[in-house]
Amino acid sequence: MTNAEELEFWSSRYRDNNTPWDKGGPHPELLAKLNEGSKEVMAPPSGGRALVPGCGRGWDALALAKQGWNVLAVDLVEALKPQLQPALKKAGGRFKVADALAIDEGPFNLIFEHTFYCALPPEKREQWGEMVNRNLAPDGWLVVLVFPTDRPEIDGGPPWKMTASGVLKSLVGKGFELLEETAVREKSPERAWGESWAILRRKSSP
Repeated sequence: MTNAEELEFWSSRYRDNNTPWDKGGPHPELLAKLNEGSKEVMAPPSGGRALVPGCGRGWDALALAKQGWNVLAVDLVEALKPQLQPALKKAGGRFKVADALAIDEGPFNLIFEHTFYCALPPEKREQWGEMVNRNLAPDGWLVVLVFPTDRPEIDGGPPWKMTASGVLKSLVGKGFELLEETAVREKSPERAWGESWAILRRKSSP
């Protein structure tokens, strides 16, 4: 699809309320990690910047903002703005209507990935890796809800099959390490395929 076709495709899904990936709140695993004080999603005491690309209705972005992150949430769909922009502003974040693959507003201490990577055609995954490289600070966290881990590739997408090793492969260069991948304990309701929680970190020196 061209960029214009992609914009119309996603805009029409929100217009028609045909958004099965949207569960009406933050991912349960993210909430569990925040409640536990997991270091990769907790804002530094002095504050920190977080990027949520392809944020949709912004549930994850809002959860992070309420924990003290200065969040930039990005999505193509203009119609999301009237509700999400004031809600994020109140929580200390910001919403931007843009192609998240083109964002260059780093450095961010955290990039939180959930349902953006798996919505991209596989040929755009390298662009996703370039976006992460442009925006994530040295020693920054890349936290990924990997989904769908077990969807047959023959089924195509979106959502396209996604693996933590595939995410690592999509990143440009050798400056990242996969520290952890575990099956989610708090599965998003009604999701048909497997999900895992992956933590990657950008090294200070590649």
